[in-house]
Amino acid sequence: MLRNSQHSYGRVARALHWLCAAAIIAALVFIEIKGNFPKGSDVRSGLSYAHIQAGLIVLLLALPRLLWRLGNRPPDITPKPHRHADLLAHAGHWALYALMIALPILGIAFIQAKGREVGLFGLALPTLVSPDPALGGQLKDLHELLGNVLLWLSILHAAAAVWHHRFLKDDTLTRLIGPLR
Repeated sequence: MLRNSQHSYGRVARALHWLCAAAIIAALVFIEIKGNFPKGSDVRSGLSYAHIQAGLIVLLLALPRLLWRLGNRPPDITPKPHRHADLLAHAGHWALYALMIALPILGIAFIQAKGREVGLFGLALPTLVSPDPALGGQLKDLHELLGNVLLWLSILHAAAAVWHHRFLKDDTLTRLIGPLR
């Protein structure tokens, strides 16, 4: 089933979720590993390139994912969670969507502000920001801060899914991955 049903996410929502998750994990792993290599080394440059490509893939996936989410109501959780938990979950999901869009755009902007070109697999992206090293430094700091927020929010998101499954015994997790045997 392509579309969401009342009790489970459809194939499109599942695919977009897991592809975004994989690209986010890749971007985070690449940037964390990069720090282990000397500045100017080919490995460090390659990891930086891989981080940028993964981030751009997140952006490319997040936009259709958001559009799909807006047009396809998520399945109900059974049993229904408390109102406060439901509001917190919605806030967390919308924060994840915002970060999946804002972080790559901030990344593009800070790189361009530092006077460098950004491309997706060799295809140059349009210039969003004119060279301005001071602005580039500020945008980089914000990008890194929000990257850490994304990391911790993603961990919390995954932990909440496991918590719902193991302790609350609801179908939050199985709506996305199917029945667990």
